[in-house]
Amino acid sequence: MNSVNKSEILIGQLAAKALLEEVFTAPKPGLVDPYSTGAHKDMNLHTFRESTKAITPYFVKMALQGISMYEEPENLFPVIRLVGLEAEQAMYQATDGVNTHKGAIFTLGIFSAAAGVCCRKLCCVTSDALLETEQRMVRTILLSELEQLKSSAPKSSGERNLFQYGSKGIRGEAAKGYPSIRNYGLPVLREGINSGQDWNLVKIQVLMTLMSSVEDGNILARTGLEGLKEVQTTARTFLKNGGAYAPGAEKKLQSLDSYFTEKNYSSGGCADLLAATIFINSLIETLKDKEEFQCRKESYSTEKN
Repeated sequence: MNSVNKSEILIGQLAAKALLEEVFTAPKPGLVDPYSTGAHKDMNLHTFRESTKAITPYFVKMALQGISMYEEPENLFPVIRLVGLEAEQAMYQATDGVNTHKGAIFTLGIFSAAAGVCCRKLCCVTSDALLETEQRMVRTILLSELEQLKSSAPKSSGERNLFQYGSKGIRGEAAKGYPSIRNYGLPVLREGINSGQDWNLVKIQVLMTLMSSVEDGNILARTGLEGLKEVQTTARTFLKNGGAYAPGAEKKLQSLDSYFTEKNYSSGGCADLLAATIFINSLIETLKDKEEFQCRKESYSTEKN
């Protein structure tokens, strides 16, 4: 039990580390990294580091809620949403009002809580267990919200995307069990690691794969459907030409960074999904050899649609 009681700290630390792993990945077209602020004039590497530091305790709190409420994951989401609002306020205070991690707080907060549930209920974390738990936590509430939002005035960029383009955004991703992570993020990450590729290049390959397929709400809000289509097409072309592992990929990425910056393209949603992919993989790898975290034969049955 002591190991379970301490696991919320580990979960929170790994969530924070994943955010730093994302921002230190470079070069990233249109996004903040150590060498460029991309399409962002109001944030930089320092802003991201300060924001990460400020919100880390809230990932710990959400993981602890998951551990405490492991028998009722369906009731967990409203509770961690309140913690998420606290995290947002801490972020804004640390960044002088700049939104660096609102989307990441949503996604990594959900996964932190789901990880807490898995650690307590199953005594282990697998990608299937995490994604199934996450979906069970949020599906009913988010699908209901999306239906209600269709007939109400939009108040946020995500809601405007739903109203204008029919895009369900990150709510839709979460309600479906994050298919972008299941089908693209984790397989590409593991393939890169297993084939011995450079870690930074693996992360870039994951990011560009996500950019090629995800309806990124940040892109839609900034530049509309035309911008989203160009980003997806550009990412697909990059991958067809060998991706991050091809000779000359770094120069190509630097060129894309300049172009995306000029066009105001920032795939912030995909960056959050990259961080979540890193988090899930690192948590699994950290716990897999610990005797106290060996899986019980118990899982959730969830719909995948």
